[in-house]
Amino acid sequence: MKATLYIDNCNIGDVIFSIIDESMGGIGGNLITNDNYKKYQPTIQQHFEKQGISNIENFNFRIVLSDNSELKPHGGIGITDSPYFDEIYVESAGLDTETITKIKNSQ
Repeated sequence: MKATLYIDNCNIGDVIFSIIDESMGGIGGNLITNDNYKKYQPTIQQHFEKQGISNIENFNFRIVLSDNSELKPHGGIGITDSPYFDEIYVESAGLDTETITKIKNSQ
């Protein structure tokens, strides 16, 4: 399911999410960045270097699905962005069964 990723109210790109761990309410997908992402990228990559991921303890990440519903994951939201790879990966865990079913049915 397509979603938009935000830091606070700043749109930083889009993600096509798929289920990566249904039992844990986990979704993931590659981030298609926009120009806003560039101002956060150096810091996100520093988080990756220090702790392996940039997460909601570092930024107020928000995911808004294509139906305009905002996800409220209990396990958080994280971005993996290594300066050595072109792929930027977004993941979230702790989503409720209803949300997981909605994402699964959209595929």
